[in-house]
Amino acid sequence: MNVIETFGAKVGQLAQTDPEKARRLLLLGFRANGQKVRLFPGTRPRSGQLLFQQVNQSIIRCLARPEQNVMVSLFTPCEMLLNQGLNPYSCEAFSSYLSGSMAEAPFLRRAEEEGIPTSLCSYHKVFIGAAQSGLMPRPRFILSTSLACDANALTFRYLSQLYDVPHFSLDVPYEQTEQAVDYVAGQLRRMGEWIQVQTGIPVDEAKLVQTVARSQRTMARYQQVLTNRAGKQILGDLTDELLRTASLHFLLGSKESEAMVDQLYREVCSAPPAQGPQLLWLHTTPYWVPPLRALFNRNPKVQIAASDMSYEGIVEADPNKPYDAMARRLVFSPFNGPVNRRIQRALEVAKQVNADGAVWFCHWGCKHTLGGAQLAKKHFEAAGLPTLLLDGDSCDRGFGGEGQAATRMEAFLELLSAR
Repeated sequence: MNVIETFGAKVGQLAQTDPEKARRLLLLGFRANGQKVRLFPGTRPRSGQLLFQQVNQSIIRCLARPEQNVMVSLFTPCEMLLNQGLNPYSCEAFSSYLSGSMAEAPFLRRAEEEGIPTSLCSYHKVFIGAAQSGLMPRPRFILSTSLACDANALTFRYLSQLYDVPHFSLDVPYEQTEQAVDYVAGQLRRMGEWIQVQTGIPVDEAKLVQTVARSQRTMARYQQVLTNRAGKQILGDLTDELLRTASLHFLLGSKESEAMVDQLYREVCSAPPAQGPQLLWLHTTPYWVPPLRALFNRNPKVQIAASDMSYEGIVEADPNKPYDAMARRLVFSPFNGPVNRRIQRALEVAKQVNADGAVWFCHWGCKHTLGGAQLAKKHFEAAGLPTLLLDGDSCDRGFGGEGQAATRMEAFLELLSAR
């Protein structure tokens, strides 16, 4: 067993008998890893260092200061929480960190033993198991949306009951209309009033305008990153894409997210020409699969040019109308409604970044992604974009198939290189 595997096994073992001690061990490990990356960043570019530290610090705060925690679903606008000094964290992010620590298996088993179906998304199962075991500290309250993930409706209602904490849910209509924006904006105003009741702190409207303006600037700059990314070599890895998803969702509106994207833009503008295939990646990345991780790790011969988990929040809106702007981000998300919206947006971004091919990752448990896979491949290839449908699980090592996934990816890259 290597160091990480030993660490993960110890966390899982302690969580069954002394969850407080397991939490302290996990906190110690995350702090040590953050210090290691700070002192020895290796080939990680400056933007990657900023990105890693921002998300890592968010998870550290989650464990170290639970009294400030607010559990959120990934797509929940969190500007109001950031303004009040609260710490939003998503179950997907925390589960990824547990998986990265090789500690996910006992929590998956715990959730399934307690009656959670095996077909539920592994991100949610890991998190539920961690909550059931007592590893996850009790949050102040929970915020979620109906957007994208059908597991949200079940997971967060269940966790609200388990922790006995208040829960506010945002309903996002499928129709992408001005009426839908008004409807969601009204819910966001009520959410602000509801947060005030929970914290005793009123929403500072002027500060909210500033924070939402920062969110809009960040995503507008990320749009420029994608445009200037075409034909450029930006070395990264599969973990970077997951971290960017966190930074541009529940941490969006923070100064750290804006600084990271500004730095990434500067790096893109001065980057050398690309040497190998540039990929458009759809959905999460199986960062834990060793042969895939090795294939993408700072490799000049292949890079992920864009991921739909990061660019989905790019929406034009007036930050002087903060509730309207946050509502537009939800209503006009390509993840909202039928999968055709996600497919069409992906085709636009593929042209924008000059992608050589697309990978549609069929994460086990995500019905939206699995159900749209064949339709996406049909539309992508009709538009001249070679597409690989890759099956796997981004969080559960017990899923298997690592060797087959790597073999298929290598064959796909050979095909793109030959073109």
